[in-house]
Amino acid sequence: MAESSLPPNPTPAQQLEQERARWNHHLLDATWRSTRFNPEPNALLKKAVQAVPPGAALDVNMGEGRNALYLAGLGWKVTGIDLADQALAFAQQRAGQLRVALTTVVGDANTYDWGNSCWDLILLCYADESAHLAQVQAALRPGGLLVLENFHADVNQTWQTPPTHRVGFATNELPDLYCTADFQIVRYEEPVAVADFTRETHRLVRLVARKTTKRAQ
Repeated sequence: MAESSLPPNPTPAQQLEQERARWNHHLLDATWRSTRFNPEPNALLKKAVQAVPPGAALDVNMGEGRNALYLAGLGWKVTGIDLADQALAFAQQRAGQLRVALTTVVGDANTYDWGNSCWDLILLCYADESAHLAQVQAALRPGGLLVLENFHADVNQTWQTPPTHRVGFATNELPDLYCTADFQIVRYEEPVAVADFTRETHRLVRLVARKTTKRAQ
């Protein structure tokens, strides 16, 4: 369903289907993939898990599975969620070819139950425009890692995005948020670099944070 096919005053269900169709196209179209999308695992993720024993991982808005499949190949038990059903089917096909296990869930990350203390790793790699602090805090096990890469909010000026469609995160927004939730900031940077998503050079935000054990009451 193209964006222009939406009727006036679309219902939430119609908007959801339009969003699903849009991401299925972006993630699977051969031309788009060859010019606007990095099919390789995210470099920050690779460094973050280098010395971490495999456990249970949640890949939020996982797309066509490049990062989830990488983790599965290292022995992680991976669950990925995304609206794009065709992209998830593509990921499952690749998992079969690579002979790795992968659980995929077609759904909205904002309404999906992330669970409580059940993940050793949560990945938010160009996932959406939310820091998902409450979900990550509840769903990660003590000692678990959050790995997040996205655009810096500077990109809004470059892209001239309207105020209602803000993209990215402000300077130090993410470490400040996660510090208030008693996360240890393992790594944080705001480099000017080529984004995995769009392959354009922009200021990015990269965060690796560890959930600390609960403080004594």
